[in-house]
Amino acid sequence: MLGWKTGALAAALAVAATAPWAEIHYSSQDLQRVRDRAVPNLQKVLSIDIIERLPEAEQARARAIALEFPDTGPSPLGYYAHPGNNAIYFPLTSIRFLDDIATLMAWINFHPSEGCRLEYLQSYLWALLRKGMDVPNPIPAFGLDREKLHAHADTYSLSGKIYSSGLQFILAHEVGHLMLGHGPVQTAADSRRQEREADSFALDHFARLGGSPMGVFFYFQAAWWGDPGSDEGRAIHSHPISKDRIEAMAQRMLAAPMDFAHGENNPEREAFLVRNLALQALSFAQMMDDDGLLNLAQDYLLTEFPLSELPGACPH
Repeated sequence: MLGWKTGALAAALAVAATAPWAEIHYSSQDLQRVRDRAVPNLQKVLSIDIIERLPEAEQARARAIALEFPDTGPSPLGYYAHPGNNAIYFPLTSIRFLDDIATLMAWINFHPSEGCRLEYLQSYLWALLRKGMDVPNPIPAFGLDREKLHAHADTYSLSGKIYSSGLQFILAHEVGHLMLGHGPVQTAADSRRQEREADSFALDHFARLGGSPMGVFFYFQAAWWGDPGSDEGRAIHSHPISKDRIEAMAQRMLAAPMDFAHGENNPEREAFLVRNLALQALSFAQMMDDDGLLNLAQDYLLTEFPLSELPGACPH
């Protein structure tokens, strides 16, 4: 897989407050393209990449899981499983939103010397997911054109890896919730336990494939802005992005990086990248648990990377 600049992940992952969900609106043509392209791929991933690699005794039960694709969901990153009807919901808007965020992350990765900084994307995500501000869709907010960004070969390749591995992890995670019999929880401890168990199920899937789950950490980087900024809030949140959750995933990857690289063309190089990814994730986990640092970082973003500068922040 194409490498990425590891410093970018740790450099810009911090802030806190509360999360009034905002809405993102894509055109009917945009959503139809997602339905035409992403839906068949996700259905194939579920049936072939995930279910056919499960232990044979579990496959029949897994085949009963339904995939649903409503136009919109509860939030811009609103993927979820519903144990009552044994279904996983992937809203088309959320699929496209993650694709756009992955595209911006990749574009920024290749243009840091031109003032195109990851912190600008963090400011955007803070405004949308944390504060519920009415902002444009991600790529137009930067004054950029999606087709032009995808014409840049390295950007297209890296964004595709972030997007596809992120979606595949989310799908495997939600399959895990259903296969493990998870349901409504009463305590924060139960919620964290279920999330760790579903994460472990998804990591088992990537270990069977021998591929890196790199996209999930970029997903966490975005989704964390919508996570409640308090222990009390996380206690009732359906998918809390907690310090111990990220640490558990990162420690497993550090302990056996080749588990997540043996299926790649250059396993040794990929194992090195997996290790670096895990180390960056551990740094993220430490920062997100430091309320003082998070509040300082929020002030830093708003002062140094204001929303008003987004349209000219990155090269066109």
